[in-house]
Amino acid sequence: MSNSRLQSNQIELGKPIPFDAFDANGKLLLRRGVVIDNQHQIDTLVERGLFRDAGPGPLWDPAVPWNDKVPGSDPRPVAKKVSVFELAAQVQQQLERLLTEPEPADFALRVHALAARLQHGFALDSDALLATIQMQHEGRYAMRRMVHGAILIELLMGHAGGNEIQRQTVMCAALSMNIGMLDLQDELFHQAVPPSPEQTQQVNQHPAKGASRLRELGVRDESWIKFVEQHHETIDGKGYPKGAVGAQICRAAQLLSLADRYGAMATGRGYRAPALPNVVLKQIFMDKDKGVDAGLAGLLVKAVGIYPPGSLVELANGDIAVVVKRTQSASHPVARCVRTYTREILEHPRKRLTSEAAYAIKRLVPVAELGFTLNAALLWDEGFEVEPI
Repeated sequence: MSNSRLQSNQIELGKPIPFDAFDANGKLLLRRGVVIDNQHQIDTLVERGLFRDAGPGPLWDPAVPWNDKVPGSDPRPVAKKVSVFELAAQVQQQLERLLTEPEPADFALRVHALAARLQHGFALDSDALLATIQMQHEGRYAMRRMVHGAILIELLMGHAGGNEIQRQTVMCAALSMNIGMLDLQDELFHQAVPPSPEQTQQVNQHPAKGASRLRELGVRDESWIKFVEQHHETIDGKGYPKGAVGAQICRAAQLLSLADRYGAMATGRGYRAPALPNVVLKQIFMDKDKGVDAGLAGLLVKAVGIYPPGSLVELANGDIAVVVKRTQSASHPVARCVRTYTREILEHPRKRLTSEAAYAIKRLVPVAELGFTLNAALLWDEGFEVEPI
């Protein structure tokens, strides 16, 4: 299908859209298959300039009126390199703007667009995107946690066999799961003591509050709302807000719970240091059949791996390296040496195959032991893609 401006009569309410949709600058807004169930949402998007099947970029200068393109001009956009790390940071910033000043007219569609961007980043370089969970600590904590949760959901749902549209729906739930406690979550992250009884009560209420808020913002997808409402329920009935048990809790909500818990433990709080990946996975696996189905807990361990991308490790020869790529062997990922055994900091990190005896992984290393800031662009020099401005 060629590039064209979208008309409101080209989308049927309640049915998946049959094309990818882009804005005038070629940025993906909606994936093919997203369901729109509100005419006002369609009208708002068309009014703001939504285009379909824009391919690699815009075929016109957005400053030039429609159907008034400059004759003989080269329509191809100027290319630039965009890293997966930049993409994740942009999604986090856009999510913060969206949740801070949401507009019901297009809230659901914009969350879908953010989920689609993360799916695009995952397809580009899944290892680099997963590494942001370990390495990217800038910006507002509440937003970062939800973006990290959505990244993990894309990974877990892929291993669980979910199709693109199913994965995107659960990712939307991840990107909005804590909408009922954003300020409180930031407050808890920075405070040096465990939650007070009053804060705990607010935490226990936030899934129900979040579900209610999503309805207020025009979300009509009951699956999305259900995932948010159930993401702190546990199969042993000790979760909240309703104390649901067993099969009352949908599997997607259990996966969302796993992603959220992994992110919380890996990030830490003011009163609790971040846990190393192997400690997080061990704790989650030990709690199987209490919080979530044992099979899903095993799925997390298999999908993330004992040395997930972004992990800092010490090698057998004394080098300190960063895991940059998973392999078929969970024990032997590809790593890049950032500090040699002589304590030389490398400007150009060296690739190490940990399957070789000299470079076998000896232990996971807390980031606090490193003593300098890592440059993700040097570690993932293959994790770039030429994209239009």
